[in-house]
Amino acid sequence: MTDVMNPIRLGPDAGDLRRVEGGWELRFERRLRHSPERVWRALTTPEGLACWLAEAKIEAEPGGRMDLHFRQPDHDFMPDVPERRIQANEVLEARPFERFQHTFGGNPDSVVTWTLTPDGDGTHLTLVHRVPESWADARKNVLSGWHHHMEGLDDACGLVRHAWDWDRWFALRDAYAERIGAAAASGDYSNDWTTR
Repeated sequence: MTDVMNPIRLGPDAGDLRRVEGGWELRFERRLRHSPERVWRALTTPEGLACWLAEAKIEAEPGGRMDLHFRQPDHDFMPDVPERRIQANEVLEARPFERFQHTFGGNPDSVVTWTLTPDGDGTHLTLVHRVPESWADARKNVLSGWHHHMEGLDDACGLVRHAWDWDRWFALRDAYAERIGAAAASGDYSNDWTTR
């Protein structure tokens, strides 16, 4: 349950949301302290994905499968049943250490693109998730999910597991819902709606 007396503030790691034809585009950027090779391993291998996102069976090549099994603790919001926890996705593009694109949520209209750029001794990582119009009511969930998962991505690059925290996720969801509500009220879904 979210602590309404002490809501969180979205900081510099907050995702951006903007309206695009046919849906929405979510964007996150991170500077990770690991090389593009290590970030690639976290994004495209079963052992890497298990540390921060989900257990995975993955063929990291165009047309390959990317089956995810989310293993967060059982919760009323997301009970531990296959129809809520397992999704079949497809790898659309895989340019090692540069760009990885796949479907997400078992929906071919939901596409995630990861771009890796060397940044000194680390990597600048950009996540862009094209969310279909049919997911409009789930935007706050998707934003808070990526935000929370990505909090563990730097550690996952070193194959250190990141624990899921439902209280943290609900607090993030509430903060994103507030931002989405404010953007809807003003009609402003520009790139900087989540001004830090």
